[in-house]
Amino acid sequence: MNTRNRFLPGKALRPGLLVPAMVGIAIAMAGCSYNPGGSAETRPPSPGTPAGDPAAAPTATSTTTPIVIELQGRRIAGELDGSATSASLLAQLPLTLAFRDHGGQEKLAQLPVPLDLAGAPAGSEAAPLTIGYYAPDQSLVLYYRHVGYFNGIVPIGTYENTDAVENQADGFAATIRKAD
Repeated sequence: MNTRNRFLPGKALRPGLLVPAMVGIAIAMAGCSYNPGGSAETRPPSPGTPAGDPAAAPTATSTTTPIVIELQGRRIAGELDGSATSASLLAQLPLTLAFRDHGGQEKLAQLPVPLDLAGAPAGSEAAPLTIGYYAPDQSLVLYYRHVGYFNGIVPIGTYENTDAVENQADGFAATIRKAD
């Protein structure tokens, strides 16, 4: 059996192959670890956004808008983020909505007008105390238990008291408005 061109333990590679192979591996590894934005999180571009077009990428904003959720004489403080989805909800406030329980983890209510999804993720997880928009059903959602990742969940803010929401019977009315 001719083993001259095979790699065997204790045998050297043919001269001229080792350096180019190492250079190729180094280039491939460097490309895998390069992150021009410096962010630890990587996400695919949202639908309708051309990949690699920085002008088309949504701009993040750190501004939040305080809101109040009023239900059965209680006032629950919350805030909405600076996204286009939140802005389109703010434009509809004040709103009084009938909420129902879904899956023992969230209360949801149908919105009269769909919200703007510009720059929104294709999906997300929702932790307790998250205010979200579930795009497929055009629903505003108050999460009181953690839900896993689902396409269509768009987190848009937070609220302060899961017990006040979780303990409400189906069909409870809540008014959402900008805080004074």
